[in-house]
Amino acid sequence: MEHGSHLLFWKTVNTVILIAILYYLLKKPVSKFISDGINAIASKFERAKQEKEEALALLKEAEKKSQEAKSEAEKIVRYSQELAEKEKQQIIAEAKATAERVIKMADEEIEKEVYKAKEELKKFAAMKAVELAEKKLRTAIDPEVNKKLVESSLQKL
Repeated sequence: MEHGSHLLFWKTVNTVILIAILYYLLKKPVSKFISDGINAIASKFERAKQEKEEALALLKEAEKKSQEAKSEAEKIVRYSQELAEKEKQQIIAEAKATAERVIKMADEEIEKEVYKAKEELKKFAAMKAVELAEKKLRTAIDPEVNKKLVESSLQKL
């Protein structure tokens, strides 16, 4: 068994030497590889963090612009409503004024027509009165009365 333990001793020594050589030879490259990997991950993390901050800033700016646009749209809508209301009031006022003018003109025209009708009625009534008076006078004055009227008129002269 001594031979087996001796063999185990040399295998252990060889393994330790191999590990020491590998450690000596690979320490810098492995260390550099790990360090580069950590640096790359840290760099990616920083870049991701920076991009996230930029994205958040852009989002805030977009939200601000959206709010400003919404506010501006509300102002435009309010202004449009006010303008429409003013236009409506102006149209109503103009329509009332036009209606009043039309009513006044119609009243004046009616008054003119009533006046014309009264004048025609007066003329007609006067004409009929004259006709009736002539008729009554013709029937009331016979030749005898006519002779007496003529004589009385001549005597007065």
